Amino acid sequence: MDKIYIGKVIGTHGIKGEIKILSDVEVSDKAFKSGNILYFENESNGYIIDSVRVHKGAYLVLLKGFNNINDVLFLNKKKTYIDRSAVLTNSEYVLEELLDFTVCDENNNNLGLIKDYEFNGSYATFLVDGDKKFYLPNVENYVTKIDLENKKVYTKNVGDLML
Repeated sequence: MDKIYIGKVIGTHGIKGEIKILSDVEVSDKAFKSGNILYFENESNGYIIDSVRVHKGAYLVLLKGFNNINDVLFLNKKKTYIDRSAVLTNSEYVLEELLDFTVCDENNNNLGLIKDYEFNGSYATFLVDGDKKFYLPNVENYVTKIDLENKKVYTKNVGDLML
């Protein structure tokens, strides 16, 4: 089972056992639904979502079988994951997965690795660290293909971006 990171538990809410999860991944709306199974760092078991609501920018999640704040305190500050196949198809990805992918130009020359990204509301921009550091916008004019299997991003026109 391949898991993807979807957020972090930042505390509890109320006394009925809700946990507060902060998430900014693109698939939050698919991940935080009743019936989905969440996994937490250093926990071998998955936990089924009983109910979800949004409050002040965070997801308030009640897990099946937990009805008291004391039952969920052990999850505080833990990273949260979901099974990749529950929210993505084989050709889809979340930006976090592209970290450390190799960036290649149209001649298959290695330009470096993706070390970070920012999302500006319209598109993502990747920080590529190689012989030269540069920012690569994830738009059609620059990114031609993202190969998830081989962990490569193929580009064109990047000479404009390198200083």
